[in-house]
Amino acid sequence: MRSDFAGTTAQYYAEFRRDLPADQTDRLVAAAGLRATDVAVDLGCGTGQLAAPLAPHCAAVVAIDPEPDMLAGLRARHAERVVCVLGDDSDLPVLAIPFAAPIGLVTIGNALHWMDERATLGAAAALLRPGGAIAVVTQGPPLWLGPAPWQRTVRSALESLYGPVTGNCRTDRPALDERRETAASLGLGAEVLTWQAAHHVTLDWVLGHLGSALGAEQLTRMDELRDLLRPLAGEDLVEEVTTTVLLARRS
Repeated sequence: MRSDFAGTTAQYYAEFRRDLPADQTDRLVAAAGLRATDVAVDLGCGTGQLAAPLAPHCAAVVAIDPEPDMLAGLRARHAERVVCVLGDDSDLPVLAIPFAAPIGLVTIGNALHWMDERATLGAAAALLRPGGAIAVVTQGPPLWLGPAPWQRTVRSALESLYGPVTGNCRTDRPALDERRETAASLGLGAEVLTWQAAHHVTLDWVLGHLGSALGAEQLTRMDELRDLLRPLAGEDLVEEVTTTVLLARRS
């Protein structure tokens, strides 16, 4: 897993990346069969967009990320029953040391594309109690690839400053199908869940969200980006977000 989310990027991430909505968290917990006595592991946790909403549903969440600034943002939330661990996907085998409680769920939210996907899914499966599950959670398409006219304006502005922006963070159907095949090859039963949500956003929120996806050098042009997007300030901006969960269960 790469660590490219320090400093200002991490600050944007903490403020402008949404938690999994409460109703979707409830559905995930039910579908995964997460128990109140289970430990959950959130790999590539960022500033807690999955770890924090999951914590009330289980004994504890072990939140793992390779970027100290991301973990600092999570700690600042003071979420109960969340343990922050500096590490990455290569550290999963260490967690095979037995916990006092069984591991019922491993979540990976918008981060698996940074990892060795097959090795990570295999190592995650090895941690689970029988019946436990891996949930690969993506929310897409990325804001800059959305279909709304205002999102096309955002895409044009980004391309004028940074060049083509085609990366979809593997939120597309081919990536989902590939991951489902990988899960099956590892002996995991897999199903796909999808949920929809509409979010009203402001120009400031859009800029902050974009900042959370930009590197340090790109952030130096944020004032230019704001100028290009200023015409959106008076518009009613609605982002339609599809949450997709690949739920891979250990039999």
